[in-house]
Amino acid sequence: MSCVVCTRLQDECTKMYALDCGHSFCSACWMEYIETQLCNGLSITIGCMASGCTLLCLEDFVLRILSERTEIRDKYERLIFKDCVESHSQLRFCPGIDCHVVIKAQCQKAKKVTCTSCRISFCFQCGCDYHAPTSCETIRKWLTKCADDSETANYISAHTKDCPNCHSCIEKNGGCNHMQCAKCKHHFCWMCFGDWKNHGSEYYECSRYKENPSMAQEANHVKARRALEKYLHYYERYENHHKSLKMEENLRNCIMKKIDEKVNGYEGTWIDWQYLHRAATLLTKCRYTLQYTYPYAYYMENGPRKQLFEYQQAQLEKEIEELSWKVERAESTERGDLETQMHVAECKRRTLLQDFFD
Repeated sequence: MSCVVCTRLQDECTKMYALDCGHSFCSACWMEYIETQLCNGLSITIGCMASGCTLLCLEDFVLRILSERTEIRDKYERLIFKDCVESHSQLRFCPGIDCHVVIKAQCQKAKKVTCTSCRISFCFQCGCDYHAPTSCETIRKWLTKCADDSETANYISAHTKDCPNCHSCIEKNGGCNHMQCAKCKHHFCWMCFGDWKNHGSEYYECSRYKENPSMAQEANHVKARRALEKYLHYYERYENHHKSLKMEENLRNCIMKKIDEKVNGYEGTWIDWQYLHRAATLLTKCRYTLQYTYPYAYYMENGPRKQLFEYQQAQLEKEIEELSWKVERAESTERGDLETQMHVAECKRRTLLQDFFD
């Protein structure tokens, strides 16, 4: 009997190993094969080496093969643990930096979870930052759109045109419609792409716009500009609230320091000043929800439902900014006024989520 991989006889091999299928291979070939599979990122799907055999290697079998290779054995155990967690519908690794905690959800449809170690909150379904009311699929599309060059292409299309003579890309950086291509020196009209000499001295208005066959190109230009304007409308607001969250994180830290100063100076107890901490925490929660309403609105179809959503979005934004104003001036704001504003903002947030978040 010999190993069919290296063709060495059984007497020449250290040891022969076989799965329940009966296909025997020497320990050296098994070792090399398993190491190669681990380098390819496989662990629980490592199968028999025999061609056409679909039997998988059990964990005990692999560990027995790797008993004398501690480094490879440790790598296998790490990979199999990782694969087991990732294949389990109610388990997920915490995405926190340098956090190795495995989180178990109470149900398969869990949404927001918080790590007990690093305290980071995230969406259990996709592993991204929690993004209600936007769905996981929509937030993936949005983040991809923000990261790729699609809007760069829209910007180029919206703010540049091709020279009708040599087709070089030209950017309009002034108000005059009389353009001269820097490459071929061709003079043309920015509006209709016609030869400028046929325009006489009308520098301020193109009277031949409807006559020119290049209107299709102009239509594409307008379409790209509108697409860009729509994207920028939602992106700028999404990004603005993201920046506000960063600044309000500093505000929350300042409030905590101020509370400590008050307590240490015998100006009340922690319980007396706890409402300030609650206000800052609620502001973060409301702002976070508001930030993720913009990707949701971007992908919504026009109609009554979108109108209702944007109305509620505007109401939430109004109350959040009012809350932010009062939190920043917490020491000069009456406690009753601040707590009333907290209640109103949270009600607006909950109403929006109840109406639009599944």
